Amino acid sequence: MILLDMNKKCSFMYDDFSDRLMISCKKDSDVIVGSIRVLNLNIDFTSNNKIANVELRKASDYIESLGLNPRILNNLTDAQLMFKQCRDGYLIYFILQGMNKTERIPYNIQSRKVPVLN
Repeated sequence: MILLDMNKKCSFMYDDFSDRLMISCKKDSDVIVGSIRVLNLNIDFTSNNKIANVELRKASDYIESLGLNPRILNNLTDAQLMFKQCRDGYLIYFILQGMNKTERIPYNIQSRKVPVLN
């Protein structure tokens, strides 16, 4: 399992107008050099091939499709990222805290390479 440094805080933002959740674990010194888009997910990479930002578009629709309450997005107190390698890809977990609970939102990506994190 690949996990971000738990001592490092990620910043997060949910924009309900565009229904986008953005979680950034980018350091001030990091330079974004590229991005990939997989369905409704955008991932930004640094010059060291590390993941810096993840954006989930149509976030409330996605969360609701998993049978979870999307209102958590408007009441976030914390958001983190976790990556887990599995078979020919990996899972991204959005760890969302709000409304006095924590939800772990999975997102499966098929890939032969494992992401490198800060």
